[in-house]
Amino acid sequence: MNVLAQSAFLMNWFTPLFFAVLVGGWAWVVSHIDKDAEYYYLPRPWTNLALMATGIVGFGLMLLIPYFILGLIVGLLPLVGGILAYAYYRNTQVPEQARWTLSLDSIKQKHEQRQHALAQKRATITLMTRDDGVIEVPSGDTPEARAHEVFSAVVDFALPRGAEQIDMVVTSDRAALVAVVDGVKYPQPELGPREALEVIDYLKKTAELDIDDRRKKQIGTIRFDAAEHGKHELTITTAGSTRGLTMSMAVDVAAKQQMGMHEIGLLDAQSEQVEKLIRQEGKTIIIAAAPGTGLTTTLYSFLQEHDPYTQSVVTLEDEEVFEIEGVSHNRLPPGIAAGQFNEKLAAVLRTDPSVVGLNRLPDAQTARIIAPYAKDEIRFYVGLPIDNTFKAVRTWVKAINDPKLAAASLGGVVTQRLVRKLCPTCRAPYRPDPAVLKKMNLPVDKVGQLFRASGQVLVKDKPTTCPLCQGIGYRGRVAVFEIMVLDDEARKFIAAGDLDGLRTHLRRNKMLYLQEAGLAKVVEGVTDIKEITRALGEGRKKAAAPSPA
Repeated sequence: MNVLAQSAFLMNWFTPLFFAVLVGGWAWVVSHIDKDAEYYYLPRPWTNLALMATGIVGFGLMLLIPYFILGLIVGLLPLVGGILAYAYYRNTQVPEQARWTLSLDSIKQKHEQRQHALAQKRATITLMTRDDGVIEVPSGDTPEARAHEVFSAVVDFALPRGAEQIDMVVTSDRAALVAVVDGVKYPQPELGPREALEVIDYLKKTAELDIDDRRKKQIGTIRFDAAEHGKHELTITTAGSTRGLTMSMAVDVAAKQQMGMHEIGLLDAQSEQVEKLIRQEGKTIIIAAAPGTGLTTTLYSFLQEHDPYTQSVVTLEDEEVFEIEGVSHNRLPPGIAAGQFNEKLAAVLRTDPSVVGLNRLPDAQTARIIAPYAKDEIRFYVGLPIDNTFKAVRTWVKAINDPKLAAASLGGVVTQRLVRKLCPTCRAPYRPDPAVLKKMNLPVDKVGQLFRASGQVLVKDKPTTCPLCQGIGYRGRVAVFEIMVLDDEARKFIAAGDLDGLRTHLRRNKMLYLQEAGLAKVVEGVTDIKEITRALGEGRKKAAAPSPA
């Protein structure tokens, strides 16, 4: 019999392997039962002795019975019986909530618990409550779990690249999700409309917004922990219309730092011009920039040049980006009508301020209110979403409808674009073609080297994705400016409606155009020709602001 059993056991490689796996599995179960008995203060020695006895009997039967399948079935009976006996005894000794059960519901529950624990362990993004409490990552095949997966994927892309915003647009038949990095949109994995709505609902719920109201504009915040990338905050804005639903998430708005006038990107010669503008008495300084190209940052940097303790500095703005020490910020409700805006402005002017900052010009009446005060008494900084310096002058004159008053009340125009800065880690030097330099009016004899975007660094002589810019080639943005400073002669040209004469006069006084200022940044190695071409061309497409009428 022993010879027959041994022959049956050893006649192929699979049988002993299967037997070894079975023994290992049984040993693993017994070890867990031992720990369980210790945890609930059950008689461990007797438990282990009983299980060892059933194990010896079971595996002995498998070895002795010459027919493998029969031996396996008969041998499993004492093995399984010993485990079931322990389970029965255990359930009579432990609290009800700790008892083992064997049902489809219990199996499903255990599986869900394991999946949930695994989701917490694998999560790269963890949402947080207002008091820094951790919100558990949803798991399983649920809308929340899928939404969190999408949210994590886009944040994992956005944060290392320094994205300033994440946008989603959902219509009845499509959805688009993009991360905005230094003003450039990077499409994220495609979503269906249903999935996109699940993401929006999930994030609105986290931000404590009304999920059921899809039309009203709502603003909230979400805090999250991105592990190695630290803790961050998203300012979420959602709104709907008959065309669809939009969600915009601005990254770390509160953490953005104020920038002084000498940090925003002015060339040395332009800094002198702006200082001259700021020293003027009264007058309106127009800051002209396409939407999303740093208008508010420049406005704030100019306001900071005035001493709020010797001058009364006041703002009227739709959104307070920073709080400037000593400045009286007046935040207006979103969507305020032009008439109400002008009433607020009139009330501010009655307080006799020295400096007033307006982030926009709602209508022509606003300009007519400003102009008489700006002639001599009050300095105004006014934002206009226009991409062209001379167009800004025409807009101002048309709004006031009095060329002489418009000229007398205007001190200058500052037009700007934002350009991406070359990544300092991976920018690549090259020797430019003299013919290209000549075409761009750059001095051939003085420009020996320029830089271009690369996105790669050499590691052990092997090209590798740059760890700072993640292969984009750019990191951060800086403004490029066109500064128009008006003197008495220039105001005569405006009053006469002679903008061609104004252009010639300003050029004679060495006014730099946007393209020239941008090329100066190229020569400095701050950016490259490709980016200047993109940014200046794109700025013209974006502008599209209607003139106040």
